[in-house]
Amino acid sequence: MTEKSFVDQLEKIFANEGFLTKKELGVGYGVADLVLLKIDPKKTALRYENKQFKPLLNESYFKVFQYLPDIKEKKEPISINKLIRKTELSDSFLKYKILKKLKKDKYIIEKGNNLYYKVNGWVPLAKEIIAIEAKLKDWKRGFYQANRYKAFADKTYLAIPSNISHLVNRDMLRKHNVGLITLDVDANKKRTLIVPKKKNPLNADKRNFAVEFFWTPNLKKKLLTNI
Repeated sequence: MTEKSFVDQLEKIFANEGFLTKKELGVGYGVADLVLLKIDPKKTALRYENKQFKPLLNESYFKVFQYLPDIKEKKEPISINKLIRKTELSDSFLKYKILKKLKKDKYIIEKGNNLYYKVNGWVPLAKEIIAIEAKLKDWKRGFYQANRYKAFADKTYLAIPSNISHLVNRDMLRKHNVGLITLDVDANKKRTLIVPKKKNPLNADKRNFAVEFFWTPNLKKKLLTNI
């Protein structure tokens, strides 16, 4: 058994339970072996209505969203100069990379000269993000890695083969709110020995960024049939 085959087997189990899955996902603070997602159907439908089909694969998009008033709010649009001050992004990067892309893909609307609104009442799109770090032997190293995924995930887990579960310091995991999953590879049976509390990620922008890696054409088609 390799770590890859272990993760593949675990992924299939979670997929059968209805989770959206993505392997080897990195949005900073390491690369998670497996990330699980639960989508908000109502917000997914709203994104479709807005025709916002392109994924936003840059954390800076969500950084900008923080400061843009929504088009449905009775507020004044924000100027590019104010956005530069608040986001601390460069003039050229903000205007020609971020805002240009957001405007083209229908995520923002420009009113007048360099005045902007956002059109994204669907954020956050996911109900829950779970990040898993899998280890066949070195559980402590896996724990440290899983702990870092709190930057973007609502829950994090260490996943190990069931035959080494007795080696894990469970008090350490509970203290740091990291869950524990074991997998009996031969029986193809998963057990959750520690369930962590759901907590807001340390970085909301990274959370939203992580969701975008799931926003693929095949996934959008699949989700649309279930809305």
